[in-house]
Amino acid sequence: MTTTLLVILVVIVLLTMASVASVHTKLDTIAKETQNTMSALDDKISALQTAVANETTVNQSAITLIQGFGQRLSDAIAAALAAGATDAELSALNDLQTTLGTNADALAAAVAANTPAPTP
Repeated sequence: MTTTLLVILVVIVLLTMASVASVHTKLDTIAKETQNTMSALDDKISALQTAVANETTVNQSAITLIQGFGQRLSDAIAAALAAGATDAELSALNDLQTTLGTNADALAAAVAANTPAPTP
């Protein structure tokens, strides 16, 4: 009977060891999959950060362009007034200048509101 008990114990120990090995294998697989997922996520976050930076640059360029148009228009209105044009004659240009300023301000506000703060 002692031999039978010993054999049963050995079988239980071997089965337990096989189960533990299986659990370790599964845990290793999960760890590798998690690492791969995190690496892919890091890559996507980096790509998104680059896209946001590029978009911000484009938006800043648009703001500068709109403001440049506004300044040129302002200079043209001033020159026309100096040459004798009336405010009534230039009202459409004045309205356009106001619209350009409003658009530049709105775009600048949108860029500022949606630009993430720099990371230290």
